[in-house]
Amino acid sequence: MAPSAVEEWFDGQPPQRQRAWLIAVTPPRLRIPADLALTVPVHYREMWLRVTYLGFGDTTVSWFAAGPLAHLLIVRRPDLMGPQHRRPVDSAPGHRNGSGPASSHLAPDSAAGPAGYWRMANRALEAVRSRLNRTAAGQVWKRLLDVGFINSSLQFAAVFTIGFIPFLVVVAAALGPDRSRDVLIRTGFSARAGHDVTMLFTHGRAAPASMSVLALVLAVLGGSAIAHMLQSWYATIFQAEVHDWKATARRIEWLAGVFGYIALQIVVVRTIRPPGGQLGAAGAQFVLALAFWWWSLHCLLAGQIPWRRLFVAGLATAGCCTALAFYIAYVASTSIVANDAKYGPIGVVMTLITAEIGLGVALQLGAAIGATAAHAHYTHPDR
Repeated sequence: MAPSAVEEWFDGQPPQRQRAWLIAVTPPRLRIPADLALTVPVHYREMWLRVTYLGFGDTTVSWFAAGPLAHLLIVRRPDLMGPQHRRPVDSAPGHRNGSGPASSHLAPDSAAGPAGYWRMANRALEAVRSRLNRTAAGQVWKRLLDVGFINSSLQFAAVFTIGFIPFLVVVAAALGPDRSRDVLIRTGFSARAGHDVTMLFTHGRAAPASMSVLALVLAVLGGSAIAHMLQSWYATIFQAEVHDWKATARRIEWLAGVFGYIALQIVVVRTIRPPGGQLGAAGAQFVLALAFWWWSLHCLLAGQIPWRRLFVAGLATAGCCTALAFYIAYVASTSIVANDAKYGPIGVVMTLITAEIGLGVALQLGAAIGATAAHAHYTHPDR
């Protein structure tokens, strides 16, 4: 496109819009607000502007000055060129070379006081944000924001408390309090912390049958709610859809798998720990966690995503859960013992809820890392 055509279009714009264009295009940052970019005729837009699409499958765009329009705007910046090149902003189309009053010249951003520096800071922040959005960390963060990971983790902790403590009550009623303590120790709690947690619902007296039945009902309802929540997270992060009876059937299947996973974890770790020691037991737990979360992703997504694309998500989730187990073993366990001595049962519950919030974050983070890695690998297999 000839420069004269760009000048004719620009000089035909209202003075306020010309000023807005000149302020927007400030080297080295050349990002253009969408409301200005859309004023360029659609048949010239691709020639005069460079468009960058952000995100996966959405319509979010960023506009950047390029070509003859950028050259014209930079030349007309009075704070960048000498007096002989300065042009009045409100000059009419037929008087391009005329000289206007001093007030019609565009002042530099730095002369605008705090407002100018604020605009420059906003532009710098937008540039950094635009670059980060293209990185792997930016894409992981975007997926976490899509699922609302902060609010989701708080909801997960509430639901997990409703289902997990009744589950321990059922285990204690059916197999004895020692088995409940074993379940807690397998999650990373120390023996003393596990004892303090089990003391929330066992006091050396046999619980009435009605209490055990109520605990069983709450455990089933809480487990069903957790399964539904995880399924919703995974569907959002992996951009999949699971509906109707398939979704319900997969949640029931996953709940059965959870009980099998807990039982297998207790048996395998007890078998390996004497000959293999702590390191062997930790390795066995990690392998079991990897297999379980890899299968969980495939199960709750109803097989819509191939196994090979879910492996990194399963591995990342197992890694995040292992990091959480270290936190529980070395921070939360000590906190539970101290809070139980200082505040009683309420101190134990508050620390337990903190660990549950961490579990919710770990599950979402692992899935987001895996989805980002799978998208990058299968979109750009040569990288």
